[in-house]
Parts: sequence; C-alpha cells; structure tokens
Amino acid sequence: PYFDVMKTWADFILSEMPMPPKQLCTDDFEGPEANNTNLVVKSLLAIEAVARFFEYAADHTTANYYRSKLPPLLDFWLKNAIASDGSHYKREYNLDDSSFSLKYNLLYQLITNISVFPDEVFAKEISYYITKQNNEYGIPLNDRGTFQLTEYQGGLLGLAYNMPEARETLIGQLYKFADQTPSRDPFGDRYDTKTGEQLRAGSFIARATIGEIYSLLLVNVA
Repeated sequence: PYFDVMKTWADFILSEMPMPPKQLCTDDFEGPEANNTNLVVKSLLAIEAVARFFEYAADHTTANYYRSKLPPLLDFWLKNAIASDGSHYKREYNLDDSSFSLKYNLLYQLITNISVFPDEVFAKEISYYITKQNNEYGIPLNDRGTFQLTEYQGGLLGLAYNMPEARETLIGQLYKFADQTPSRDPFGDRYDTKTGEQLRAGSFIARATIGEIYSLLLVNVA
C-alpha cells in the first residue's frame, strides 16, 4: 500500500534536484536558503533508499529507474559543491570557498550501509572540520555563526568512524563543553563553540535529539 507514496516522494525529490529552491532545512532556525548542499546529500541518499525498497519488493524495474537518476546528480554535487582548492564542500553551490557546513546527513549512508557518496567525501569533510574550523568546544554548524548543536557534534563521530584521532578531538570537545560550560542547563544542545555558553537558556536542553552522540554505535559499514 505504500508503493505509490514512495514513488510520489521520490519523484518530488527528483523534481527539486540538483539545485533545490529556497526552503527550510534541518537548520531552520538560521532561515531558508537555496542550493543547500547538505539537503542534497539527504535527497540523494533518500533516492537510493527508495530504489532499495523496490529492490527488496522484487520490483527491479522501478528500483533501476530511480537508481539510474543518481549518477548525474552525484556528479553535479561533487563538481559544484567542492571548494576551488578541493579542501571541503561548501554550504551552497554558489557561495565562495569560505562557506562550509557540517554534512551531518552523510551519516545516513553509514547507518543504512547504502553507497552513494565516495569515501573521500567523508575524509575530506572531517579533515577540514578538524584542521580549519576547530574551536575550543566544537566545530561550528556552518559559516553563519560559531554555534553548534551537541547532536551534530556527536554525529561527526560516526562520520569519523575510521579516523580515531579525529574522533578523540570531537569527543574531547563534547566532554569539555559539558564539563566547563558556564550555563547551568542540563546538557544543553545549542551552544557557542568558542565560549561554551548555552544559547537560548531554558530551551534546547535534554532533548531526545542528543542521542546522536551515540552515532558511532550505529555505523554499519561492511
């Protein structure tokens, strides 16, 4: 009964690619934006997930149809999202090289053990975060500010599943925030990566989303 619904959503996603129009994403508190490269990551992984869904249902024609749409979309992302020096992938296609964003949606590839984005994307992103955007209490969510969400900092642990030194840095920053923050909210999850101060005191506290700090346990890589 869900087959038609799955097709509807997959077709909608494809209609928005490769350059999604201005819209909200998970970082909606920062306002809508167009050409969000992290949103495209989620979209391409969703298309592969739909293809796999139909593959499991023995509908190989539909599975192959959706999977055939991925190569040109991935190629577009790899060529247009990357900074000119090849160091990282930008927040939007059309921004300059100073822009960046945590591609936390890549985690879904590792959790579901599907394959869309090459390994070098993960390595390049983590390396850039650690070497170029590394503040005392964490990695900023993106270039629009210095704040981070605890769950996304934790999600980076999963992306760095095969980079032990990077993982040590990331978990150390999380511990330092929880231990040294001047704010008295219980494990707040929106904080300034330079000061360790909880933002919007009284909100973003002890939320279920903080479970993403266990992302490394969910990684399912063969």
